[in-house]
Formats: sequence, structure tokens, C-alpha cells
Amino acid sequence: MTIFTKNTPFFVFLIVLGIRLQNALTISTFFQPDEYFQSLEIAASQRAPSSGYVTWEWHHALRSVLYPRIFQGVYSLVDTISNALNLSPATTSELLVVAPKIVGAITAALGDVYTGLLARKIYGKEAGTYALLLSLFSAWNWFCSTRTFSNCLETTLTIMGMYHWPWKSYTATSLTFATIFASLSFTVRPTNGLITWAIGPLILQHLPTFPQRLHAVLHISFISLIILSFNAFIDYTYYNRLTLPFIEFYRLNVSQSISSFYGTSPWHYYYSQGLPLLLTGYLPLAIYSFFTGLNDPSSYSATTHLTRLLGLVPIAFMTTQHKEVRFLYPLLPIFHVLMAGVGVPGLPKKGTKRWTFWAVMVGVNIPIAYYTGYVHQRGVVDVVHWLRKEHYSGSKGVSLGGARVGFLMPCHSTPFVSYMWDAAMKDGRTSAWFLTCEPPVGVPVAEREDYVDEADEFYDNPTYFLYRRFGLPPLRVDLGENDDKLEGTTPWPDKLVTFEGTAQFIKNDLRIGREEARYVECKRFFNSHFHDDWRRRGDVIVWCLR
Repeated sequence: MTIFTKNTPFFVFLIVLGIRLQNALTISTFFQPDEYFQSLEIAASQRAPSSGYVTWEWHHALRSVLYPRIFQGVYSLVDTISNALNLSPATTSELLVVAPKIVGAITAALGDVYTGLLARKIYGKEAGTYALLLSLFSAWNWFCSTRTFSNCLETTLTIMGMYHWPWKSYTATSLTFATIFASLSFTVRPTNGLITWAIGPLILQHLPTFPQRLHAVLHISFISLIILSFNAFIDYTYYNRLTLPFIEFYRLNVSQSISSFYGTSPWHYYYSQGLPLLLTGYLPLAIYSFFTGLNDPSSYSATTHLTRLLGLVPIAFMTTQHKEVRFLYPLLPIFHVLMAGVGVPGLPKKGTKRWTFWAVMVGVNIPIAYYTGYVHQRGVVDVVHWLRKEHYSGSKGVSLGGARVGFLMPCHSTPFVSYMWDAAMKDGRTSAWFLTCEPPVGVPVAEREDYVDEADEFYDNPTYFLYRRFGLPPLRVDLGENDDKLEGTTPWPDKLVTFEGTAQFIKNDLRIGREEARYVECKRFFNSHFHDDWRRRGDVIVWCLR
């Protein structure tokens, strides 16, 4: 039995899209700040120029604005519908949060289906079915594929481009589509060029003469130039100057090692942690498929090229100090294809051993997907949902007025304006704030040991930080204490948000728990059972000014 037939890919896509919509609309945990600050927050800042927070990369033209422009268009569509239907601000804000999730579901569903299509193209219909099922039951895909990371779009564009790649026969049409998707994925994340370069020599086997090879190279160059020029124009509309983000990306992240400011990992990270996290319950089958593929006798087969690609790209990424598992995400659908075409046929054909193996793989993935998608680190998302809904708690969903909110957390610990909207605004401008952690751009490497960002300043001396910024803490007047006297440069927030693990840093200064205190705990959200960062441990607590 096969899911794919010659005439049903679109029908399969609709079924998969329904699954991914369920995935996208129910996922409720936090993974990594770039999900918001490299996509949604940029689009939000364009929707309302005085709102949002733009991270340092966008001030240095390090990123292409192509991906955020998609969400800017989504926000414009929501605003148009809202105005046409005369929806309340509360309803509009809910739609602004939900709409990007639908984009994520579409992106993920395309990635799932094209994974199956590529396996079918290379290995046959049965392999296509297995690849699609492997993609759908992947714990990592359920956890990550519908999120608004640029890595998610990069992954889908990669597998779409690889589907059109001339694996068995060369045609100009297939090469055109493959080049378009490869170029787009390169503009989204420049490191994706490693994948194209790794399989590029595959074309040569279909082109025996030099003129044919030259024509193919020129063809690829021409299409790539068109895509890069189009992207440069889009970036020009944002930066107001001609820029090539991939050059700046290399200059700052590689040559100046700015990315290492956000953490470094050992050279073996991608093998000891990255790939095991990416593959989860599929790891044994992936290892078996990879080494079986390496032993393929043909040096020109698709299997050989897939295994070489899966072997070379992690090695190339090992050269950078800053490593993250999501950087390898475009390799996951390729692993699924290889497992479906090489690994699955190597399993026992019949009997309990085959079903036991499948049950174990899926049985490992499902609880991991549930815990990471619905339990671990959900409080930092729940709190911004609560702040938004609390802001519109009037009987008709009308704004109750802007409220100042301060996040005394490590930088980018929560979504920001893209989830809070008017709850983060006051008088048309952003009134919410968080501790920042801008990197030492322009600071020589030898001097970076002494560099301290705002978040570090707070955790080094919370009392001094709060006094310098806000002045003396607000206390009850009827007890003869000060009431917002000796304020600093910023008014005391109406709400402060902290992790339970670091709440003690402010309890003494704000005299929380004592009769004269004006800050009281008004809401608490479970966040995690454990965390590798001591500053993020425990529940998320909201302290309200009474």
C-alpha cells in the first residue's frame, strides 16, 4: 500500500496540512528567541514603526528581510480583514498571533510532502510513503517544523529544490526549478549554500561534454543572479541602501566571531548532541541507513550523493564555534529519504521484529514530541498570552489603556510585541522592555572578556541596577514610606516578570511579602521541570504594582 499515486500529491498535501495546522495551533512551548526576533518581531516593527524591538543583526544588514516580509504581508491581510469586518482590537490581536502559525503549517506540510515525493522519485512509491510517515512522526518536526524560524523555511525550500534536482536525468526545466529553490534558501540562510555545493557535481554525470557543462553552469548562474537581484531589491526597501546580507553574515559571524558571544560548543557537538536531538527515536535507523549508503558500489548513485551530503555538511559546520542543532535542520528530510529508501528495506520483511522496531521508534518520538511541544518551557509563552488578554479584559474587548511591563529575565526569554501587541504599547509607543544583550560588535576580540551587556549588569548587581534605572522602590504611602520618589530614568513598571529561580534578586529590594510592599505576586505559570541555565529555572512569576 502506498500513500502516493501519480495523481494525488495535492490531495496528500491537504491531509498533511490538516495535521500540521493541528500541530501549529496547539504547540505551546518556547524553543529559541530567533523564532520571533528574526521574523515576527521585524514584521511587527514594520506594521507599527514605533513598536517592537529590532535586534542588532538588522542594524548591520546581517539578515535578508525576505522572510519577515512574508509575515508583514500576513499582518496587512489581518488588518484588512479586521477593518472590513469591524473586529474588536482584542479579536484582531488574537488573529495577529494565530495567522503566522498558519504560514508555519503550510511551510511544514510542503516539507513533509516533498520529502515523500523525493523518496518516491529516487527509490519508488513505497519509499515515498515511508519517507512521508517518517517526517510526520518525527519528534523534531512536531516540535519545530511549524515554528517561524528561518530554518524551517530553509528546510522546506531545500527539500523542494532537491526534488527538482536532476538525480536520474538532466533537463533544463528541472535545473531551473532546483536553482530557484536553492537560491531562495541561500537568501534565507547563507549557510545553505553548502548543501548545493555538496551535490553540485551530480550534474556532471548527466553532461558528458564540456559545452553542455558550461551551459549548465551559465544557466545556474543566470537564475541565481535573478533571484539574488530580486532579494537585493527587497532588502533595499528595508535598509534603504544596496546591501548583500550574506557578505555581512560572513564578515561578522565568521571572520569576527560575533556569533560566539551567544555561546560556544565543542567540535563534536553536531555528532554528540546535534544529530541525536534532530533524529531522536530514528537515530539507530539513520545510522544504519547512512553506513549502508556509504557502501553503495556506485559512486554516481543518488544514495552515494545523499550520504556524502549528510557526511560533509556537519563537518563543515564544525569549523564554527557557535553551534545549534537547528543549523542542521535542512538535513533531516534528507535523512528521512535515505532511511525510507535504504534503511527500511533492510529491516526484517515480516514478523514481530519489524513491527517491534517501528513501535519502538514511534514510541520514543511521541512522548518526546509531547513533552517538548506542550510542557517544557511553556510558561514564557503563557505569560505573554496572559498579558495580552489581561490588557483586553473589558466586557467588549476594548483596550484598558497601555501598561508598562518589565521582563527581568535573560534577554529574549519570551516573545515580545508580536504576541503582546497593544499590551506592550502606551500612547502609540512600546512601553514594555526586557534586559538586552547586544553583542560586542566592533570590539576587538582581545577586549571582549571585559564586555558586559545589560542582562549581565542586572545579574551582577540587581540592587544597583534597579536603583539606577528606577530610583527607590515604590512603597505604601500610608506607612510613611516613599511613593515613587527619587525615580530613575524609567518609571516603575505596572508589572514585573521574573523566573522563580531569580525572584529572590528583587524580593528584598521591593520588600515583597512585607506590609509596605506595593508589588505582589498576581500570576504564576509553570515553565519547566529543569533548565541548563540557572537564571531560567522554575515558574514564571508576574509581580503587579498595586
